[in-house]
Amino acid sequence: MSGGAQGQRRPHALIAGAGIGGLVAALSVLKKGFDCDVYEQAPELREVGAGLWLSSNGTRVLFELGLEAPLRAAMIECTERVVRHWSTGREWWLYRREDAAPEHAPFVLLRAHLHRILVDAVEALKPGAIHLNARCTGFAQSGDRVRLDYQGGAAEGDVLIGADGLHSKIRETLYGPLEGRFTHALAWRGLVPMERLGAHHRRPRVATWVGPTAHVTVYPVRWRDSELLTFSGQVERSDWTLESWSEKGSVEECLADFTGWHPDVIEMISAVDSLHKWGLFVRDPLPRWSHGRVSLLGDACHSMVPYLGQGVNMAIEDSCVLARCLETYRDDVERALAAYEAARRERTTRVAQSSADMQYTFHNPNLADMESAVPYIESQWSPAASKARFDWIYRYDALRVPI
Repeated sequence: MSGGAQGQRRPHALIAGAGIGGLVAALSVLKKGFDCDVYEQAPELREVGAGLWLSSNGTRVLFELGLEAPLRAAMIECTERVVRHWSTGREWWLYRREDAAPEHAPFVLLRAHLHRILVDAVEALKPGAIHLNARCTGFAQSGDRVRLDYQGGAAEGDVLIGADGLHSKIRETLYGPLEGRFTHALAWRGLVPMERLGAHHRRPRVATWVGPTAHVTVYPVRWRDSELLTFSGQVERSDWTLESWSEKGSVEECLADFTGWHPDVIEMISAVDSLHKWGLFVRDPLPRWSHGRVSLLGDACHSMVPYLGQGVNMAIEDSCVLARCLETYRDDVERALAAYEAARRERTTRVAQSSADMQYTFHNPNLADMESAVPYIESQWSPAASKARFDWIYRYDALRVPI
């Protein structure tokens, strides 16, 4: 993005990966007037996963990108958020819309809905921008250009962003393999048709059940004209270490992980359509995200466990700050990427560490019986504790943070 010829054409960004982070990045740079192409290894655009949680630090960016109307149509705005005890079902309020700060309002929707909204927005700005069956194999830099190599071809541009997830080929090419450390916990996820559940499950709220060695978060999502309940459970186990979102598990195995839990939890697991499971890993922060005209985004550079619901929100923040830096330092890619990394490293490292630390807040021996559970929950999820835990995350403004 430097040199006299630059004035004759729009700067061109290449993005590896058409997940949520890659698509938000593409939309962000296209709206800044850049050219952009996205290269995705899958043969079709199909986002895996169940529901997801967008907090205000993420929706703030998406609304600025012009997506408020389609997002509100797809979202359910939950009016309540509660913590529940694993065996008794007793609940404590964390959030009620009528008396809480608006940035604490959780917006929940299907991951597939958000993915489709982003695909449509990118294709509206540049038809044909998303290239399928394009598995990244590496890249090369020379002078003021970078080349992305993929199975079946290659593409050249001014900057390359690796948004290709946990097992990023761009990251591996930059820094070699990055092994994760197993946290001795695995995650379950699935969707339950609401009509299979009792009426008390259908309230527009987020409920997190906490126990000695596991926890469960559930909330409603909309699919066409029906509603589903997203089930997400994390349990401490050391016998499953596959880090893949697409591995299927059985209802019987999941029920065994939640033996003795409240009948509501058993009812939800028993009614689920299909379940997936994956091992939960943490990784040390990378020494650098960028080299020359290449950088990383989202899980490719700062994967995190799901305990604060911030993985997708961090990728959205990354995309916004990256686009702002590329616009600000339009004629100097390396300076732009250095500014992006400087603006984001401390923030994402802190969020990733805070997420990992929550494992033993959600899973704690004090939760075994009510005598110790009540004071524990009332201290850990008091208004003051919740404010300290979440305010600094939700109030971050990627649109205005200094770069």
